[in-house]
Amino acid sequence: MDKLHREERSLLRVTRLRWSRKKGRGPDRSSGRRFFVPVALLAVVALAGCGFERQEGDDQPAGDVLGGDPAREIEEMLLASAEAWIGGDLDGFMDDYWRSEDLTFSSGTGVTRGWESVRTRYLETYWAPGAARDSLRFQDIEVMELGEAHALALGQYVLYQLQEQEVVTATGFFSLVLRKTDEGWRILHDHTSAAPEEEDPGMEGS
Repeated sequence: MDKLHREERSLLRVTRLRWSRKKGRGPDRSSGRRFFVPVALLAVVALAGCGFERQEGDDQPAGDVLGGDPAREIEEMLLASAEAWIGGDLDGFMDDYWRSEDLTFSSGTGVTRGWESVRTRYLETYWAPGAARDSLRFQDIEVMELGEAHALALGQYVLYQLQEQEVVTATGFFSLVLRKTDEGWRILHDHTSAAPEEEDPGMEGS
């Protein structure tokens, strides 16, 4: 009998111990809930941060957009572009264009869309094997700010050859819509039109 009582008391202690351990997991679950809430909050903040970084990428306007001198910056960009042209550096010349499929180039022959297509247009004309590529300069450049991140540039292009004296082979006018990015000013749209060729004075009245 005493042995049976001892076994019952032992079994009772084991049962109480197990019950206390089960109750002891309650605070662990509670602390787990307290841990889950900050983790979820941090996840939301991280996702919001990722979205903000995407908005501030290369294809988006820079934060302090027009804090400098847009007219001077764009004119310097175009002068460097002409130097790249003269040096035969097509990719350097194309650096000023927005590297996107949404880039547009308008001329008398139509509209070219996309950075690669615009590059191919130059490659197949002025950079074609055996093609004569005259020197280039831009002049009469005007820049107007358009809002917080954009600008409009107007000007004239001149293609010329240096012989005993400068010989102009072609000229025309352009208008550029530009956007300021973290990489600098980029051309979103280029509208270039050739000026009509001047008639030979000797042909008048014939």
